Amino acid sequence: MAVPAGQARGVPAVWRLLLAALMAVILVLALLPGSGQPALGHVDKLQHAAAFLVLWAVGRRAGLGPAWVLPVLLLVFGVAIELAQAGWTTTRDPSLGDVLADVAGIAAGRWLLGSP
Repeated sequence: MAVPAGQARGVPAVWRLLLAALMAVILVLALLPGSGQPALGHVDKLQHAAAFLVLWAVGRRAGLGPAWVLPVLLLVFGVAIELAQAGWTTTRDPSLGDVLADVAGIAAGRWLLGSP
């Protein structure tokens, strides 16, 4: 298979590995016990949006296929985090607001950085 001009062999694989690693870290952090303190204002939602913006930035470099794959993957990941919090933890609560913040991060990534 020919490598597109300006793209070194193996580069998408590195981005895919980085995307998977970031998703694993985010999942672990999302399932760790909370501090017990209420989030300051909407800092939690900003953290969700920022995390998914970063995931978008890395994911768009990963060459995942058609343009719809990355936003669907990230949305499913965000919902899966909330379901995992509901089923696997006693210290975290699922939140539609968190999923909406994830969507905001995905949308900001698409708007600021473009589609994959």
